[in-house]
Amino acid sequence: MTRKLRLPFIGLAALLAAGQPTAQADNTGTVEAGVLHHSLSDGFGTWNQQFVRGSLRTSDATVWNADLVNARQFGAHGALVVGGVTHVFNEDWYGSLAASHGSSFFFPQSRGDAVINRKLGDARNVIATVGVTAVNARDGHRDRSLLLGLSWYLPNAWVLQGGTRINRSNPGGVMANAKYIAATWGYNKQQYIALRYDMGEEAYQYIGAGSADLLVNFRSSVVSGTWRKWLAPTYGFQLRAEAYHNPFYDRRGLEAALFKEF
Repeated sequence: MTRKLRLPFIGLAALLAAGQPTAQADNTGTVEAGVLHHSLSDGFGTWNQQFVRGSLRTSDATVWNADLVNARQFGAHGALVVGGVTHVFNEDWYGSLAASHGSSFFFPQSRGDAVINRKLGDARNVIATVGVTAVNARDGHRDRSLLLGLSWYLPNAWVLQGGTRINRSNPGGVMANAKYIAATWGYNKQQYIALRYDMGEEAYQYIGAGSADLLVNFRSSVVSGTWRKWLAPTYGFQLRAEAYHNPFYDRRGLEAALFKEF
């Protein structure tokens, strides 16, 4: 994970539950475990991760989630712990809170996210999203950002998304903004296929623990594709491919996971 405040990929379960709340209500929770391997160009080595994700529905309106990640990037080891909650306030409004802590230079020392969503239109098939994020790095760098997005639920099982993140990094007051578009197709308990493209600026990115190992003020882009497939009503697999580019190196890789619903 880079220091760029990349627009987070909205998890398929969370995305589709937001637009179709009854589709996920038959599940109390989900456990998912997997691995990630990415290869980097220009002598930057490889990334490897192992992770466990979980969600627990404690009421018709509230879902808790947690992630635990063990990673090796740029020759160093680190761990990341994430926790969050999503709550439906009424038929029009829902929101989420999340916090995370990382143990190495390539993860934020602390991060907090707050997001509010509003369903629009007579059919409530357009969702407006506003979010704020605060990131504190281990070396004193800080990011503060505003997320603005739209999700449009179309006939024939399509969901289109687009948005932007307006980000300010300090010290220096550097603006590093990003945009994204995404499309998802599929049906609950069968399969979902999603494609996403991100592009924008990065204010800074550490590629090592030393003060000299710092990339600053550059553009980057990410293309990703996700396939979530049920093999039975309560379990299946997910594959995610990603291709990242910046002026200094390219990164390509695959994430594979198994999930079980209960």
